[in-house]
Amino acid sequence: MHHITHFIANYCDLSASDLEKVISAFVYQEIEKDAILLKKGQVAETMSFIAAGCFRVYALAENEKDVTTWIVFENTVVTEPTSFLTRQPSRYYVQALERSEVYTITHDSLQQLYNEIPAFQEFGRKLMEKLLVSSMCRTTFLLLDTPQERYERLLQLPEYMQRISLKILASYIGVTPTSLSRLRARKL
Repeated sequence: MHHITHFIANYCDLSASDLEKVISAFVYQEIEKDAILLKKGQVAETMSFIAAGCFRVYALAENEKDVTTWIVFENTVVTEPTSFLTRQPSRYYVQALERSEVYTITHDSLQQLYNEIPAFQEFGRKLMEKLLVSSMCRTTFLLLDTPQERYERLLQLPEYMQRISLKILASYIGVTPTSLSRLRARKL
């Protein structure tokens, strides 16, 4: 529980009683590897702080090609942000890539906390600012970097290389598994 307490405290300054109230709104869950937390067409009702494990957000293109858009690890949150914020059905899936431990809060509970604890609104603002910057970096990564540059960036992220399958990594950097194998062979 101290992980989530520290995470929230990094985003906003709350009194001990307000922090306790916020923490009590989160529900601990253990998630099995490969579990799907959200399917296309569902509204993302929850946001989860990842205490242990990792997740991906992905879509299936028309040809059923798997397109991984986001990979997240411990000490951050996972949701499908567009659906969570707009309350519209998602175009994405959220999947656990490892057995994971999370603390989950519903959209309604989060909104209620924002109303009851104005200082907690800073948490939401700063979290969304971080998400926006991350999203723009990801867009730049996919649109402006070559496949070789994208692969070289991955090599600088040992967590990705050690914990994510090559098939998902290929999807994440926008290449086929065969192309990723070629990129890897060039680096050896």
